[in-house]
Amino acid sequence: MTASGISGQRVLVVGASSGIGRGLAVELVARGAIVAAAARRAERLKELPGVVSLQCDVTLPGAVDAMVEAAVEQLGGLDALVYAAGLSRLNPLHEASFDDWVELFAPNVFGAAIVTRAALPHLLADGSQGRALYLTSDSVEKPYPGMVLYGSAKAALAAYALGLAGEFPALKVTDVLVGPTAGTEVANHFDPELFGVWASRWFEEGYVRYEMLQVADVVPMIVDTLATDAPPALVRATGALATYTLDEAAEAAGSDQPVLGSALADGRP
Repeated sequence: MTASGISGQRVLVVGASSGIGRGLAVELVARGAIVAAAARRAERLKELPGVVSLQCDVTLPGAVDAMVEAAVEQLGGLDALVYAAGLSRLNPLHEASFDDWVELFAPNVFGAAIVTRAALPHLLADGSQGRALYLTSDSVEKPYPGMVLYGSAKAALAAYALGLAGEFPALKVTDVLVGPTAGTEVANHFDPELFGVWASRWFEEGYVRYEMLQVADVVPMIVDTLATDAPPALVRATGALATYTLDEAAEAAGSDQPVLGSALADGRP
């Protein structure tokens, strides 16, 4: 895919302070897109060259509406929304409270819905390319024990994307199903002791089904989706099918990264 499919595209990337969202914002700017990057941790966005940085907590509807309006004003319209925000925690089902469920669904599903609601008039406007991409997870297909709340939230997001496409056939809606990827911060909120217990099960019982990718592997898949005239409804951003041991996955992730996710490459929390 050449840069010509991206150049001049007006893109709002939500969840751009780290991981895939951050890498995508940087790559889109390099390819000539006009990018607004939104995240709760605004200080990290200021480090990104060439983007319009917007602070936003996606669980606050008023903040979301203001962020989308600011993005549209500064970009001169909106061609694409990429929702990369999310939160994961270890929540055994027998211990999970109502608040635990809300905490996971708020950024992973509710935030996506209210961001999309605010963006829809602009994505459906004349002159817009009308694209909406949502990052889900391979745990949608096989929820990881200890992360059923997260897997359920991502499954709800996938259902939302499917329903959005049904209600608005003019939109180009894509579910980007992301497999194990280092550098995404997905494990940053895990209790280390619990993580060790659950991760052993994930590998021993076959829940980790794909080779470990890096952020730099996933970003081009999303860029290609944004560049094509007829994007698919589902993009599988996964490595090859593989049977990993925990030690092999740790080696693939790198010594500076937890097995299934990491902070920024320079090690900041």
